[in-house]
Parts: sequence; C-alpha cells; structure tokens
Amino acid sequence: MSDFTSGFCAIVGRPNSGKSTLINSLMGRKVALSSSFPQTTRGEARYILNLPSCQAVFVDTPGIGKPRTLLGERLNGEALRSISSADAALFLTPANEELGKGDRRIIANLHSLLSKRKNGISEWQIPVVALVTKTDAASKEELKEKMEEVEGAARFTKVLAVSSFTHYHLKELEDLISSLLPEGPALYGPQDEEEGLEKAASEIVRSAFLPLLHDELPHSLVVRCEKLGDRALLFKVYVEKESQKGIVIGKGGSVLTRVRRDAMPDLKRLLGRTPSMRFEVRVAKDWQKDPKKLDFFGYY
Repeated sequence: MSDFTSGFCAIVGRPNSGKSTLINSLMGRKVALSSSFPQTTRGEARYILNLPSCQAVFVDTPGIGKPRTLLGERLNGEALRSISSADAALFLTPANEELGKGDRRIIANLHSLLSKRKNGISEWQIPVVALVTKTDAASKEELKEKMEEVEGAARFTKVLAVSSFTHYHLKELEDLISSLLPEGPALYGPQDEEEGLEKAASEIVRSAFLPLLHDELPHSLVVRCEKLGDRALLFKVYVEKESQKGIVIGKGGSVLTRVRRDAMPDLKRLLGRTPSMRFEVRVAKDWQKDPKKLDFFGYY
C-alpha cells in the first residue's frame, strides 16, 4: 500500500489575510497575485504543490467579503463552492489583527458547509486547519493572544502559527497537509501544470498594474494572456470605460512600459525564459455588472 496522498486544499480567509503570499512561499515562486488591494484574487485559482509524499492542489479562493457588485456576489459564491468540494481547508487570519466580524462570518460559513452536529457537538466532515499568519508582524504577546482567540472560536483540527516571509512553520505545514489529505495517486501531470501558466502570467501582469492605478480603476481591470509562440505573450487588458484606456496606457505608453519592466522578473521565473510581451487595451463597458461579460471573463 502506498503512503502517497493527494487532494484539494481550499485556502480561505477575508481579503488580505495572506492567502496568495502563503501559496507563493509554499510553491517557491510567485504564482498567486498578492497586494494590499481588496479583490486581488479573483475567481478560483489552482496551484499544484508536488512533495515527495503528496500532491496538494491548493484552491486559492477569493476573499469572502460583503459584496457590492454582481462580480462580488459571484466571487463569494465561487469561494463557497470551492470550500464545499475540498478534501481539507485552511482558514487564514493575521496574527497582528483581532479576530473580527469578517473572520467570524467565514468561520460560520465553514461550519455551515463542512460540519454536522453529532450528539450536540459540531464535527468537521473534513480537516479544517486555522493558520495564524504574518507572525513576523506581531509581538510574542500578540501572537499568544491571537492563538488563544482562534482556538476558542471553533474546534479546529489544528491551529498553527506561520510566516510566509520568515518561513516559520512552513515545513510543519507541508507535513500536516500531507497527513490530512486522502491516500491516492497524483491528480495532475506536467501537461496540466503547463496549461495554468497563461493564467498565472495574467495575474503577474495585473499585479504589476495595481500600484500604478488609483481609485476604482484597479477593480475595473481584467488581464488575459494568450501565447503567440514559445516566447511571445499577448496580454489583452480590459477596462470598463473609454476614459480609462489612456490611464492604463500612460503618456507615450509609459504605464505599459513600467508594467513590462516590473512584471518581467516574475514572468521569467514562471516560464523559465525571457518572453516578449505585447499589449492590447480594450473596453468592456460596466463588465462587473454584466452577467454575459462576467461569464466571458470566467467569473461564474
């Protein structure tokens, strides 16, 4: 009998709880988009972590928050569907912040989706681990208080403190995930991993745009990547208004030049080579409110 395990591990938490940063640290390269902007992660994204005794497919869900648009409603719904079909779940909450209403709402959602009451006690149907993230940003006393607060909030399978920057307890987390996933062969091969590169490249480029844009424009931006050959990438950049095109392009193409420069190191690490990059900036009017356009962009 093989000791190899495999399965889907949903990563959940409110916006900016450290989901994408954790995935990048575990994967050893930037594959998940992370920034200080809400809605940084849009839609379900899957990342395959191959370990000697395990293949863990991380499902990075959008941050579950109070939706303000049709897009927000769909992102919440997609996150909840991803959680309900997972083999294990990781709930993330930062060490340097109190357990707030958003955290408790997610814990309630986890209970609703993943637990059943038996003899008056709520029991998880799959392993649910609480990760107290960003331990490098908290004092020892703050971390101790946060750990106690999380342990008292639910009967988690385990509560573990981690840091994506110092790699504190990341090896322990890998071992824990390997032990919690069901026994079975690898679910994905090299070809499946290759097919995810275009989406990862799109996220890297969108990440490079975000610090250069202001107000609501970061939320109006969609980037889609198409391969034009072994080294050529075409990035189709969509905004909601005609007036936003000039902002995204910049005077004399200055913003696109900056995005190309800032994204290139991560693209090289992702692809293992230096790609050529082309941009097309298009308008998809009010796409966040348009069901057909949301379908086109993959937000179901």
